[in-house]
Amino acid sequence: MNFIKRKVFSVFGKALVKDAIVLDVRAWEPAIFFEVDVHFPQVDMSAWTRSPYMKIHVGDGYYRDYSPAKWDTVKRTCTLYIDAVQDGPGSRWVKGLQAGTEINYRGPKSTSHQPPEEGGKIVVLGDSSAVGHFLALKQLAGNRSFTGAIAVASEQHIATFRNTLPWEVKPVMQDDEGGFSALLKWSETQDLTDTEVFIVGHIPTCVRLRKALRLRKDGPRAIRVQGFWK
Repeated sequence: MNFIKRKVFSVFGKALVKDAIVLDVRAWEPAIFFEVDVHFPQVDMSAWTRSPYMKIHVGDGYYRDYSPAKWDTVKRTCTLYIDAVQDGPGSRWVKGLQAGTEINYRGPKSTSHQPPEEGGKIVVLGDSSAVGHFLALKQLAGNRSFTGAIAVASEQHIATFRNTLPWEVKPVMQDDEGGFSALLKWSETQDLTDTEVFIVGHIPTCVRLRKALRLRKDGPRAIRVQGFWK
């Protein structure tokens, strides 16, 4: 977004901007992935039925979309899972956050992703930028079968992922941009019959994975894609 567009967006968007407070920040070592607990006093989370997202103000004229997860509808708190591998306004912003910081945001809004209404297994595939999105989907899915793989950029994050996130989604080591090879390899070990697959994250990887899964004889009954970055 160029300078003029950022200024126009900033001026006309001010009326829609709300405030929230950072409660805690936890960095995974190496510090390229963060958990940020936030209190959103103006957000009613009780009616969420799809994976939500918020536009968080991360710098002068810059907003980034982040997915709230593990929300508490009574306390109006949730956790943002922020991938800071790429150097940009969002990564620099999260590295400077601390408890007590006031943040500005717009939203929340909903993506098109929600658990299937009837039966079937849920399988998720994505990179670290999709963690919050998938955790939100898991929360909405309740006790339904929920598995998948997420490509991580640091080998040290494998253990942190397993110890921090209590679910059946497996961390796999990313060896290319977006984790295509690792995610494809994991998917080839799975029976995708009667599944709904959600692919999220690096846009070219999402496209390639969708094409590969569509060619399978045991192809899923639905493939849903949400691109986050290029």
